Amino acid sequence: MPSQNPFPWLPRRWVNLLFPWVRWSLMWFYSVTHALRFPLRLALGAPSADPAQALACGWCHSVNIGRGLPKRNVKEALVTPMGLLGDSQTAPYIAVWGGHAGFNKAVMLWSNEVIQSINDTGASFFPGASGEQITLRGVDWSLVKTGVRLSVGDLLLEVTYMKGPCKNMDRYFPSPSDKSKIDPKKNPDSARVFAKVLKPGRVRVDDPVLLFEHPAGKQPLQIAC
Repeated sequence: MPSQNPFPWLPRRWVNLLFPWVRWSLMWFYSVTHALRFPLRLALGAPSADPAQALACGWCHSVNIGRGLPKRNVKEALVTPMGLLGDSQTAPYIAVWGGHAGFNKAVMLWSNEVIQSINDTGASFFPGASGEQITLRGVDWSLVKTGVRLSVGDLLLEVTYMKGPCKNMDRYFPSPSDKSKIDPKKNPDSARVFAKVLKPGRVRVDDPVLLFEHPAGKQPLQIAC
């Protein structure tokens, strides 16, 4: 989501009203093309899922969809460049704080091991609680930074932003100040991440995960509120 209206010729209110319908239409378009076996690859030169080239590996621990927080666990979901089919946000498209959704924030991911570690300090997270649509396990989360690419089952994702904690996370911590434990500015190895979709497809629980370096090498760290 942008913080300013990217369509200045339209009133901001109209854009916020129309965006959910546009997003829904695009997601169903991708679902139809997927059903008709027309895979859409959005990046040329994307890495192949060769384990020998992977920086790390793991599995998909949980797939989470729903409106707002928390998200419910499902066995599988179709992932499109606009997000997961069956998932939606409660925030408007244009938000001062940046928000979620859009092509560069299509999917949020987090680590089950990080969740367990944070919970050991008194938090009460569970897969989908923070709004992440895909929870991974077994992946070295310290390597998951801006620019890294993830092969998750049929998908190919590229991390775009480290996600900062918002006030909605207060409910899961003993004290609001404890949100710093998942703040990418203070604890980047525990932060959630946003990703864009380079190759749409289905994601399923227990799908194998491979982590690849960006073709251009290490990318500058980008943080979203």
